[in-house]
Amino acid sequence: MKAEKIRLASRAMSLLAAGIAGGLILIAVAGLGYYRSPVAERPFHPDHPFLRPSGRLGLVFAAAGTGLMFLNLSYLARKRLGFLARAGRLRTWMDFHVLTGLVGPALIVLHSAFAPRSALGILSFSSMLVVVATGIVGRFIYARVPRSLEGRELEIEEVRKAIAHHRAEIEAAGVDLGVLDGPPVDGVGHGDPPPGLLASLRTVLRGDRRMRDEYRALRATVLGSPVLRPRAGAILPLAARLVRERLWLARYRELRGLMGSWRFFHRWLALLLLIVILFHIVLAWIFGDLWMLGGAT
Repeated sequence: MKAEKIRLASRAMSLLAAGIAGGLILIAVAGLGYYRSPVAERPFHPDHPFLRPSGRLGLVFAAAGTGLMFLNLSYLARKRLGFLARAGRLRTWMDFHVLTGLVGPALIVLHSAFAPRSALGILSFSSMLVVVATGIVGRFIYARVPRSLEGRELEIEEVRKAIAHHRAEIEAAGVDLGVLDGPPVDGVGHGDPPPGLLASLRTVLRGDRRMRDEYRALRATVLGSPVLRPRAGAILPLAARLVRERLWLARYRELRGLMGSWRFFHRWLALLLLIVILFHIVLAWIFGDLWMLGGAT
């Protein structure tokens, strides 16, 4: 029941994201004539009073995008503050974090009319793109770390127990796990120094290929058996979790190192972005007349 509720919440968030993305695309297409015009000719375009950065819609895009980017930080509050544990599952908050982290910058792009011109506008725009890029990389890493249904990162002992449990269930179903490439290598200890960032990323990417190969082998075993094929819908999700957790156990140090490095850079870059945005808002407020006349970001 709990897993079904989590899947429904994730599906609802995906539908919401698709709807918002569709709406933003429609807005961009509707204003395509203005956005494709040279910057020097835009003041003479009939849509200029609406779509310029200081226009009616331009300011709406700015306010909505900035609000979403600050709301994006609510995930950190949910993760850090224990009294917010009842405010929803961490996995749902992560989905909201991803949603606001993509929609907010998209609205800022529309606010800039795809042509930021002032030095501060260009700095804000560039910083935002860097933060979004690091967020996408982080989501790639995040998806490779085993988590509970609620979204909490599992400790290594929990992963070992989960592997043993899934292995027992799959073997009880009659699947021969001999097709796997040996037992998982425990990536803890050994006294070796942590690998570098790029080396860790290369190792994780190679591990992805191994995970796909192991899952294909298990899938072929299940689908190739007349006895197991009718139960493939129950067995294959367990097989996917088993190979993913085996990989996490083998790449424990690399993944934890990547997560640590990514969190450091992403948080400080996000903080820098918010400072630049606040500075941009203050200057726009103080020199509002010049900003309104220039239509620059």
